[in-house]
Order: sequence, then structure tokens, then C-alpha cells
Amino acid sequence: MRTGQTKTFTLKEVLKFLGDAVNDEILIGEQVYRISSCQELGGDGTPARVNIDWVTLELVIESNGENTFFFSETIVDTDSIFLTVNNVVYQYGVSFDYHIQDDRLYWHGPFELERSDRVILKYPSTTF
Repeated sequence: MRTGQTKTFTLKEVLKFLGDAVNDEILIGEQVYRISSCQELGGDGTPARVNIDWVTLELVIESNGENTFFFSETIVDTDSIFLTVNNVVYQYGVSFDYHIQDDRLYWHGPFELERSDRVILKYPSTTF
């Protein structure tokens, strides 16, 4: 808000802004939904709080030209990960700079990594 105050909106309030509040409906894709049938994640009409803890993992480059890195956790939500090399963010995807498969990160960026490079992987660990 212009006053500097923050306001938390419920999902139902956002749907009313985006949809047709008079007819109590919102169109999502080709499907029409009743706004009044929306149930918040909290279940009691109050917004649910989601705490996001970011996991930061430094990937150590053992030798120049290394392009595969092992890490102990499996990352399912690859849309929310960040990889930086020397403080520059790179794009995720097989046709981009890197991708993750199971417990491995594969670097195929625009240059070979060197031992002096600092590679940081950051991803959310979400709890409700």
C-alpha cells in the first residue's frame, strides 16, 4: 500500500479481484469455478502460513572442467532452484546451463568450471 503498511489477502479475496464477484465465478482455463466454494489451506477461513527455509549448498569443484556434482538430497521442485557461479545466476534446463537428475547436478553452461569458481546451489525446503 502507498502508506507503507502491508496487507495479507486471502485466496478468496484475490479470486474476487480476478474473477466476477457479482456472479460469484472465476474462469480458470476453460473451467468456471464458484468463488464462494474456495477453501483456504488453513481450512478455517484464515490464510495458511507457509514458511520457506532456503537451503544453500556450495558445490566444491575438485578439478578443472568438472561438470557433474553429487549432493545428498533429491530436489523435486526444480522450478524453484537457483544456481550461481561467481555470483551470476544461470538458467535451469537440459537446453540451458545446468540440470538436475536424481542426486546429481550436470553443468553444461557456456564455459568450463575451474577450481577457483564458486558454485552455489540454493533451493527451498518448504514446511507448512
